[in-house]
Amino acid sequence: MKRTDCDSELLCAISNLVCVLQNGLVTYINPAGVEMLGAESEAVLLGHDLSEYIHPDYADLLALGIDAFAEEEAGVPLKLRPLNALPIDVLMRVRALSETDTDDTYMVECRDISNHIRASEDARKREQRLANVLGTVRDAIITIDRKGKVQSINAAGERMFGFPKNHVLGQNIKMLMPKQYADHHDKHLDNYVKTGESELMNASMEFEGQHADGTIFPVEISVNEMTEGNQRLFTGVVRDITERKRAMDRIHHLAHHDALTDLPNRNLYIERVERAIYRSQRSNKPLALMFVDLDKFKPINDELGHEAGDAVLKAVAERMLACVRQSDTVARFGGDEFVAILENLDHAESAAVVAKKVLDKLQESIPVPGGQNANVGASIGISIFPEDGVTMDELSRAADEAMYAVKEDGRNAFKFHSEVKAKQN
Repeated sequence: MKRTDCDSELLCAISNLVCVLQNGLVTYINPAGVEMLGAESEAVLLGHDLSEYIHPDYADLLALGIDAFAEEEAGVPLKLRPLNALPIDVLMRVRALSETDTDDTYMVECRDISNHIRASEDARKREQRLANVLGTVRDAIITIDRKGKVQSINAAGERMFGFPKNHVLGQNIKMLMPKQYADHHDKHLDNYVKTGESELMNASMEFEGQHADGTIFPVEISVNEMTEGNQRLFTGVVRDITERKRAMDRIHHLAHHDALTDLPNRNLYIERVERAIYRSQRSNKPLALMFVDLDKFKPINDELGHEAGDAVLKAVAERMLACVRQSDTVARFGGDEFVAILENLDHAESAAVVAKKVLDKLQESIPVPGGQNANVGASIGISIFPEDGVTMDELSRAADEAMYAVKEDGRNAFKFHSEVKAKQN
């Protein structure tokens, strides 16, 4: 092959390996090629078959012949095997210079793509690491476009909503929402795209999600916007807060209920009686507070033990609940003190009917641990709104006075505060 000085200068300047093969043997190689193959000089390489410098992993490919490489205009990726050096990833292009029965001449160019391969491999590893991280997080990560169509969802999202990825991708995010949210989502998203105004963006808010089986569950979601090329995308991080809600409800319940009987405690009683007074004012129907103090309870604790005492208190709670309506409230103040809020009464005497039921129920023996039975009675004082007071404190004092009047008169009975007041006068 004849080369001009200009050709030689260009070939000397190029950074890729360039060589000429004649009948498979190297007849020329440029300085960059000599360096790439780790040879001391061009002479070391001339006359050798190029296959000697190609990694054996590509032996099957080389067996096709050099002319097969010439058919791949984009080039073929493979590895060179330099002298006394590690393999190099290259992209090899082959161009036929002449093809005769006696002379097959080709020009071969190899571009070192090791850095590109390493960068691609690093990128692949980073993507894999990210995919692994996203696969282990418990929060759902969902990306939608400006039309609300799902572009991506991680494994946690699939588990959380019960849909496989291929059922969600390309669908509107509304499929993961209860109707009350789905009906407004598109309008809300469209308004944000137009105005940039939204309470949800860059903040955490509580919503509800809908599982594939129709179950609705509480979630906490934060949304951020990002741009991918010319496309506006929105990524939401969704956390199932079912367990958190249950824990909070449990804490709230414990703060407002008696641990032993599960009745409302004094805190919840105060809340409910104030609401009951308000409703009574609106309806103009009587409201009764019924204070219940157990008789003969201390001997049960002293003689039968605290387990027996606890069993009695639980039984009293159950029996009192059985005597009132579902809309009424039975609370425990602690010790052996109970109170009932009786609302929406037809007349004050309706409270007397309830008090008689309670007394009758409590006269029945109560089984306690150890195979024994316990017996208690009760002193019950009743105050009526608004006759005996218009505030919680006034009604409580009136019911308390009536209860103590019962105790003074022999216990195991009930009295209205109006009776006590009439007797005092």
